[in-house]
Formats: sequence, structure tokens, C-alpha cells
Amino acid sequence: MPSLAASVCPGVGIEEAAVASVDQRLEVHLKDGRILRLAGFEPLRPTPDNPDFDTIARDVFAKVIPGAIGFIPLARTPDRWDRIPVFAFLPPAANSAARPSLAALLLTLGYGRFMPEPEAHPCQATFLAAEADARARHSGLWQDPYYAVVAATDTGAFAEKAASNVIVEGRVSDVDVRPRRSYLLFGPRGSGGFAVTILQRDVKIFERAGFDVHALIGKRIRVRGLLDLRFGPQIAVSDPASVEFVPPAEGASGAGQPVEAKAADPDEKPQ
Repeated sequence: MPSLAASVCPGVGIEEAAVASVDQRLEVHLKDGRILRLAGFEPLRPTPDNPDFDTIARDVFAKVIPGAIGFIPLARTPDRWDRIPVFAFLPPAANSAARPSLAALLLTLGYGRFMPEPEAHPCQATFLAAEADARARHSGLWQDPYYAVVAATDTGAFAEKAASNVIVEGRVSDVDVRPRRSYLLFGPRGSGGFAVTILQRDVKIFERAGFDVHALIGKRIRVRGLLDLRFGPQIAVSDPASVEFVPPAEGASGAGQPVEAKAADPDEKPQ
């Protein structure tokens, strides 16, 4: 198991509770009946090559997690599936007061991907770095072709991933501004190639983050979100937290540079 430095995520106001079990979505069930969902963390799912992925991750997670868990609730009430989003922490290592992030550990092991959401913003850089480490080592889900970062120009790779969360990487070639949406294009206009869509009302969120959409032209970026094939391969983003800038010397194995801003609500029903 790779070493994991103590997380820089917030560590004040940690609550302790006894753990009853861990399910295949890597949600933690407490003995008092509460269910904890790790904020900023998308657990791996079964794939054609690895149909037992989720079971393997759950079993390893259950062995790693102690009998009691430390966590910081990030919402006053549970979501519609009775889950509480949290930052969760392991016990501190010897001679250290800092507590490693549980989500960062799972990301380092390759048992999930970073998921942009408002609650996770304070830990975004930590989680992306942990994910990038696992991707570089081909650990966990990163050894499976289904989870590979998709090149924006590889249109054939999108077919099997419709309506699923994907990470797409490529260079923005143009921006097409329409009355309702702006489109980041990764190929010639009208070619049916991959595009990222931003509602015009959300463009202001990008502007508040320090840039306008036209500043992305010529930039190599990595975008994560739900793949929609109805009008050609597209990912709709509502916030810069779904976008990473990829430095020129860095390929698909690196972390990129996150855009500091809150993310769109990822509150979708678990599978």
C-alpha cells in the first residue's frame, strides 16, 4: 500500500462514531444508523473486464477503516437517500497529530475518482493529487481500459460510455457562443466532435474564477462529467471545478491544475 501524507483538508470539529459496516458504494454505515458519504469521491463501479471491482474495493476498505471513524459533517441534513456528506479521517499516525483523509487514501489506491462538488472544495487539490498518483501507477480502476482518460478526438471511445461519468482530455480549438449556451469545441465547427457546454447563466461563475471561456482556446484541459451523446459527445459543466488545466509537459497521468471554484451539485441517485 502506498504511503499517504496527512491530508491538508480541514481537521477541526471532528466527530467520532462507531462503524457498523461499509457498502459497495463505499458509504459508511454507523452503529447509530447514520450513513456517511465521502464528499468529493466517486467510488469505482463494476466494468466488463472487472465485474467484481466494487466488491473488492469494499472488502479492502472494510479492512482499512477502523472500528470508529472521525468525520466532519458537511450538511445539516441527509440527502434524499439518507446520506450525510462528510470529510472522513483515519486515526493519526505515530508521533503525528494530523489525521489522513479517508477519501484521499481510497483515491491513492485507485478505488475511486475525484468528484467535483461544493462541499469538497477545501480538499480538491489533495484529492486530485491522490487521484493523479494512482493514475500514474495504474492502480485500481486505472488499470482498467474502461476508466481510461478519453482523448477528445477519439470519438469511437465514447459509444460505450454514454450516460456515465468520464474524464476527457484535449485541446480547446474554438468557442461557439450561442444565446443559451457556450460551447468549448475540440474540433472543427459542425464536425460532430466532442464539446463542453456551459449555460450562459453559468459563464459568470467561470468569469468570477478569473477567466472567460475564450481564454480556454488553445489550452489543453481535462474535463470530467456526465457524457451525453444525444447531440454528439458532450459534457455539460456548470463550474470550473470540473476542469483541470494540463501543463504542456504533462500527459493523462498527471494531476493538472484545478480551477478554484465551487462545483455543480453531483447529487444523483447511487447505482
